[in-house]
Amino acid sequence: MRSIALLSVIASAAAAPDYDVVVYGSTPAGIAAATAAGRLGMRVALYEPLPMIGGMGAAGNLALHDGGSGSGLALEFCELNGAAYNVSRPVAQPESFVANASFWTMLDRAGVAKVALDCRLTGVAAAATGSAVASITVLCEPAPVTAAVFIDASYDGEIMAGSGLVEYTWGREAASQYKESLAGARVPTADNFPNGTLSALRADGTLIKYVQNISELAAPGEADGALMAFQHRACISGDADRLPWAAPPGYDRDDFLLFERYIEASNGGFRGFGWPPQNLHAFGYPGKKDKYTLCCGVSVAASDQPNLNKGWNNASWERKQAIIADHTYFELGMFYFLSHDGAVPQAVRDEFNKYGLCADEFAEFAHHLPPQLYIRESNRLVGDFVMTQNNIASPRSRPDGIAVSHWWLDKHMTGKYGVPVGDGSSGELAVQLEGNFPHDSQTVPPSYDIPFSMMVPKRGTGTNLLVPVCLSVSSAAFASTRIETMLMGVGTAAGVAAQQLVDGSAATVQDVDVSKVQAILANTFKQIIHVPSPPPAPTPVAPYFDVSGAGSAVWNGRYALGSDADGDPTYTLAAPGCPYGEPCSLYAYEGAWRLASPGKAIFYDTTTSAGNQPPSSGWLPVDGDSPGPTLAAGPSL
Repeated sequence: MRSIALLSVIASAAAAPDYDVVVYGSTPAGIAAATAAGRLGMRVALYEPLPMIGGMGAAGNLALHDGGSGSGLALEFCELNGAAYNVSRPVAQPESFVANASFWTMLDRAGVAKVALDCRLTGVAAAATGSAVASITVLCEPAPVTAAVFIDASYDGEIMAGSGLVEYTWGREAASQYKESLAGARVPTADNFPNGTLSALRADGTLIKYVQNISELAAPGEADGALMAFQHRACISGDADRLPWAAPPGYDRDDFLLFERYIEASNGGFRGFGWPPQNLHAFGYPGKKDKYTLCCGVSVAASDQPNLNKGWNNASWERKQAIIADHTYFELGMFYFLSHDGAVPQAVRDEFNKYGLCADEFAEFAHHLPPQLYIRESNRLVGDFVMTQNNIASPRSRPDGIAVSHWWLDKHMTGKYGVPVGDGSSGELAVQLEGNFPHDSQTVPPSYDIPFSMMVPKRGTGTNLLVPVCLSVSSAAFASTRIETMLMGVGTAAGVAAQQLVDGSAATVQDVDVSKVQAILANTFKQIIHVPSPPPAPTPVAPYFDVSGAGSAVWNGRYALGSDADGDPTYTLAAPGCPYGEPCSLYAYEGAWRLASPGKAIFYDTTTSAGNQPPSSGWLPVDGDSPGPTLAAGPSL
């Protein structure tokens, strides 16, 4: 029986493959890979386990929210979105149905031979050599699917993990493994607001729901399997046609005692996850609807709930559906509690009832929630090169660079624990957070190149497999490399590199001539593959701006000139008191200026560019209070 199976593998390997390239996962990276390969004349199949394409770019309601329009196919996607809104600029943050249509347009124009939805992976077969993927089995095909090249663009690295051919990992490495200061388990910390302790215990001495036992946490700096929190980036609406918050099936208000205690400790207020949410208009969305995307919070009352995803990365499909259901219950129950429970102050309930889920998004899916859960991290490739916290931007430019990243080391919570108060003798436990990185100079690297080697398995393994999402990086470094805009660039490079295996000019993915890939990326796809050279000397800038007239005096004051990690002018309010316990800043993003606590909330922004200086007027409230401020510049330097 064993020899018959082996003969079958050898025979199938000798036959012409079904496709030149098979891409698994229609994430933005997967769509870019399929589009690039299709445009270069290859016969491509794209298989997607969900009933909607786009990963977090469409099915997850995130689009390119965090990474901006980028270059290459990412920029093309944004330009298609702009055309859909009849505006002459790229739109990185469209509505999800617009993003979905733009992705389909890219695939159609590229001549991708097959796009199959609702078609999850059920098996991976190795070639007789034991070093290449021979075929994959998917639900929607009657027989295994063969290809010259497989591109695993899924969020979990399902082909990579299921092949048995390549080394991969998950969770956090020990700090000692790569000598990373941010690696491994971390010491839990008190909530940023309110400054105090929230009891983690019920009256009977058991832990309240959604709080973990501290015994589950590894020692500081030690390795563990923890993943940063997942969530649905739900579409939130402030329009009259919004869907009111409804209790999920099986709702129990005592499951949300954490929120009740948080509000009590906040003197009856709520800012657990930046509520009201950030309006999409702050990210360049030009539509008329009043829409928001749900996120996150460094708070015990965040919409991130870290301990729900335990074991996700290698769980069965059935177990993953249960984990998704747990997230759905938490999110819908959270909103119902905050908008309806009698223990919540009326003012907070009124505020939440101004909003609801978007009626015109994800109507075909349960509760109008995005079908794609935000899997912020899962399995990761271990290649011959592993990018770490220490080499993430050193050197900034690399010979085999194929894309550029600029995101900070943005690690979301991995745990929410009941921590003994004081010396522990009282038996009291307080809720504290674990895993998130501070947004400070240690976690904000300058822009840096993404090398081709980050998606290539170790030499001699996975010889026809490229992994453009679950990259070869440490857990700490993945906090920066996980952004969809950059991943589209890596996916494009995967699609381009596949051509060399298809035409026989490279025997394995490890033998790909990266210089040829770079030339096609730069010349055909107009993708930026290296950190740009330093800009010319800047025009004179003001040494400070005096901000006045904002709806709340907390944002008024003198903002002094500084610069960000890339040398761009940034103005910072030195006085304490800015929300979130961090300085307020004036800085440019995607051509428009913001007054914000970077990474926390945008208080005011502008809709038009003012070059390298913030404008004096035209500031619009986002998370700030009306009216917008007026700025007066100091004398130019």
